Amino acid sequence: MAVIAGSVEETIETHILDGLRNARPDLDFGEPTPSPVEGYYEVSISGAQTIYVSEDGKHFFSGELYFSEPGRFVNATEMERTKHRLEVMKTLDEDDMIIYKPDGETKAVMTVFTDVTCGFCRKLHAKMGEMNDLGIEVHYLAYPRSGVMRDGSYTREYEETVRAWCAPATERAEVLTALKMGEAVNEEVCDDSPVQEQYQLGRSFGVTGTPAIILPDGSLLPGYRSPEEYARILGIDTDS
Repeated sequence: MAVIAGSVEETIETHILDGLRNARPDLDFGEPTPSPVEGYYEVSISGAQTIYVSEDGKHFFSGELYFSEPGRFVNATEMERTKHRLEVMKTLDEDDMIIYKPDGETKAVMTVFTDVTCGFCRKLHAKMGEMNDLGIEVHYLAYPRSGVMRDGSYTREYEETVRAWCAPATERAEVLTALKMGEAVNEEVCDDSPVQEQYQLGRSFGVTGTPAIILPDGSLLPGYRSPEEYARILGIDTDS
């Protein structure tokens, strides 16, 4: 393992991390890892933003890092984000999701960060029957797009979204559908829902709006598409 000159105990990684934390103790820095650029290390901030820090810890730059290969530029930063999302997705409990399954064979699964009040989330949900008919299984995670708290109170989007996740497990899909149709529901705003945790997860994944789809390979697909487009992206043959 590489060490700082003059110190056999302090690694470059530790030196970089200590310097960042001393400069900004209010931020949550991930462990430094060697980057594709010689002499620089990748460090995540709150799991969302990536910065590239020099080995001496004195300089860094932020933004998207690309490398070139014949015929294209490749976003190395997004490749790392995709890898991170995929690893985290494998650890999630499906019991904390609201899932809509096809009656027949599931040909592909897509995970959707959703908000009950956004127009395009409602448009996507209105196509759920078509999605399921194409063999697409939809796993919903909560992402109240206006955040959790504002001016000391829960936001409207948070409270409305929580009502679906606070419903009994067997009723959540029905309650979520009602909310997306603008209907009033009787579910309470409970204190033990996973909504706030899922919102923070979405932020760490780079979600900035809804719907935001996490594909099976960990890549992030923002915005609404038609069921046929989702099927094509997921590799489902719609002609057969």
